[in-house]
Amino acid sequence: MIIEQKRLSPQETTLFFPQHFPVNGAIYYNQEHSLPSKHIDLLNNLISCNTIETLLLTKNFIYLQSKTPKELEDIEALAMAEIAEYDFTSPPITSQSQENIEEKIKLILKIIIAPFLQKDGGDIELVSYNNETVTVHFLGKCQGCPYAQRTLKERVEKNLIYYLPEIREVILQ
Repeated sequence: MIIEQKRLSPQETTLFFPQHFPVNGAIYYNQEHSLPSKHIDLLNNLISCNTIETLLLTKNFIYLQSKTPKELEDIEALAMAEIAEYDFTSPPITSQSQENIEEKIKLILKIIIAPFLQKDGGDIELVSYNNETVTVHFLGKCQGCPYAQRTLKERVEKNLIYYLPEIREVILQ
């Protein structure tokens, strides 16, 4: 299995799956919020190494942040081994929909949406999440761009709803 890897910083990486991982929504973990006991061995094995600061699992990728840069390569190797051994025909895991929703939104913006905007000198930030509605703010060249509303609906809203089905709308501030 070929897993595409994208290093975001010395402590962060994203591993993209060649096929959909059986998960509905996004599962989030950081040291302050433990995983519910029903989660899969893959996550439990990664977390048990005590070197992960933050983890986000979606149907297309897993985001990993290590506590220190030195530990990232070990986490990547362990994650790749766990993914290679995972039975992708397993029943889907469903995330706790409203749990850590703002953290999930920030990571999806950072990993999936911001790189697209940054290519053209723009960026994005989360303003708020309330009642299934996300409010974002465009930065840089995206501010005042004639295509801002189109980008908002076709890129930002579409991706946030895809990864986080509990979101119904994204609006621009």
